Formats: sequence, structure tokens, C-alpha cells
Amino acid sequence: MTCLDAAGTRLPVDTDGLLTRLRDRATLEHAASVLMARYGLSDATTAMRALGTAARRHHIAPDTLARALLVAPRPWRNGRWFSPRVWRSAPELDFLPASPAIRPSGLLRATLDTVTDRAQTAQGDIQTVTTGNTGLKLQRAEGFSSEFFQHFAHVEGDATACGIALRVREPVTVADVTTCGIFDRPALEALVAEEVRAVHSIPICGPDGCAGVVSVHYRRSGHGPSEVTRAELTRIASQAAAWLHWYRRTATLDALEDLHRL
Repeated sequence: MTCLDAAGTRLPVDTDGLLTRLRDRATLEHAASVLMARYGLSDATTAMRALGTAARRHHIAPDTLARALLVAPRPWRNGRWFSPRVWRSAPELDFLPASPAIRPSGLLRATLDTVTDRAQTAQGDIQTVTTGNTGLKLQRAEGFSSEFFQHFAHVEGDATACGIALRVREPVTVADVTTCGIFDRPALEALVAEEVRAVHSIPICGPDGCAGVVSVHYRRSGHGPSEVTRAELTRIASQAAAWLHWYRRTATLDALEDLHRL
């Protein structure tokens, strides 16, 4: 998809980004309608304001809280929404200073920065599992063009190293993308265009499942992290998975209960 700038030059449009924004807006509007019906609110503006207030208090993106609202069971009585829970502090992240203001986006950014630094490469990306668990959504990429981001914005199946890592829940190493036979032709062409020859993908997995995949890329075939470094990257990914699990189970439920009180 393209558009024209003021000079009439054709410019690429981030179609995936546009669709994501539209889906987020639709999710917010759906959540607002649920709040209006459930609590007898007079208008959508009031519902949106309550949703935004609860999200800010618990450092959650409004669309994230809206999605949680839509899948959570309906409150069945006054008082607390969910059964009494034992509140637990956030898991330790030795690659990121503890802070009550950390959000998932900041955690993902720090995870990618740390992994690429430890792997001694300037190219890397991090993806999260999509809402319907139908694949991976690219959240951040370092050292790549916008074309790379658009091509790998959404990944499904086993035609990529990251897709396989997600399925098998184990790190996947590709010594040479041109001879491994994993990548389909469009994915291979996109990698070659970025001068990528080797990939190491690490699933961000914990006891409750996988939250995503972080990958590092190299310009030389056969190049990659050492065995010691691979263990370190897996440890970092495990810490990130534990934090994301805590966030979903603690911060999100706290925000929903706060919204219920509001």
C-alpha cells in the first residue's frame, strides 16, 4: 500500500501498523460499550475516562486493559472482582533496575538491548505472541530497515526460525539462512536484503507458556553466540517471561479491580 506526499512522491504505508491501531481503537470502543451496559454509565466518554484512569494507575496500556476486560469473567457481586489473591512483588530482573513504572514495552526493549549486547551483534528483534495465539507480532527491531519490519510484522507457522522456536519452546540456531531450508522464499529474500546470514532465536518461555521470541542476527554464515553466551541469552529470556507472567497475573488483575471500584 502506498500514499503520496506533498510533492506527489509515492511513499510506503505501514499497513500492519494502521490495522493494529484500528483494532486497538475497536477494542477500546467495545470495552467502553461493555462498561456502559454493566455499570449504567451515561456515555462512552465516561467509560473511556474510567478505563484510562485505571490503566495509568497500574502502568498498563489502555488497549491492553480493554482486552483483559473483554476476556475476564463478569463480576458477580459487589466488592472484589476476583477471588482474594496473595500479592507478590515483581520477579528480579538482573539486566534492568527495579522500578514500579516498568511497562511491558520497556521490558521488551531492555530485553532486546541486553540480548543483542551480550550476543555482540547490532541486529536483533523481539516478538510477542498475538492475542489469539495465532503467531508472533514484531514489537521492536534493531539494525534493520522499515521493509524488514513490515515483512516480519506478523509471523505464523514454521517458515522462520522464530516460528519454530515458539512451537518447540527451545532456542533455534540457523548457521546459514540460504541453505537451511527453513525460510520460505519471501522471508529468505527479506533476510538476504538485510545481509542476514545466521540467526539465533530464543523463546521467551516460562511455566505458563511462551510470551514471545527474541532473535539475534549475524551478517556472516556460521557466526553466532558461543555456548556460554547462548545459556546467558536463555536465562535473560526466562527472566523476561517470568516478569511478563507476573505482570499479567498481578498488575492487570489489580487494574481490573481498580476499574471495578471506579
